[in-house]
Amino acid sequence: MEKKGQLQKGPHVSPLQSVMLILLRHKSMYGYELLKALREEFEGIWSPQTGTIYPAVKRLEERGLVLVEKRDGTDYYSLTEKGEGELREFVKEMPSDLGFMIRYFQILDQAAKEIHGSSPLAGIEPFVVQGPGFSNMFEMDRMTPEEKLSLLKKAREKHLSKLAFMQTEVEEIERKLHDKARRKRKDK
Repeated sequence: MEKKGQLQKGPHVSPLQSVMLILLRHKSMYGYELLKALREEFEGIWSPQTGTIYPAVKRLEERGLVLVEKRDGTDYYSLTEKGEGELREFVKEMPSDLGFMIRYFQILDQAAKEIHGSSPLAGIEPFVVQGPGFSNMFEMDRMTPEEKLSLLKKAREKHLSKLAFMQTEVEEIERKLHDKARRKRKDK
């Protein structure tokens, strides 16, 4: 049974493959360039490896969604017309329960804050929960300057708070390491 919102012609396209198609929509890339783009997109969350992306892009090629072109001995990947069409359909028919999924992750995030004292969504939630649409990451170009400014200020505040926390943690760890090294020198 096919699910609404998935790329549906032929076998299922994974979330990773969907992101790859989106990245290739902007420009052709060679494998390592695509890997770096994915790492940038998922920085701090996940670091994809070559053993993950090459088989995924190969399956996209087999389905006719990606074209491989040799340039100076290097394989460059680009989105085919079929890939562009399926990507357009995918975006057009996104799951209607996306709001439910976002709320689900917010509930999990709140539980993590209560249990562990930290938020897995810290730094990204302003883009998920504020303003129009399911995610302002994709709608910032439709915002008024006032909406965009408000969103960016909230995101900046979250990031500054997170940076302050990281600075405190770094200083504490450095202090402990310094104390440990001092004790070790003293014991000699």
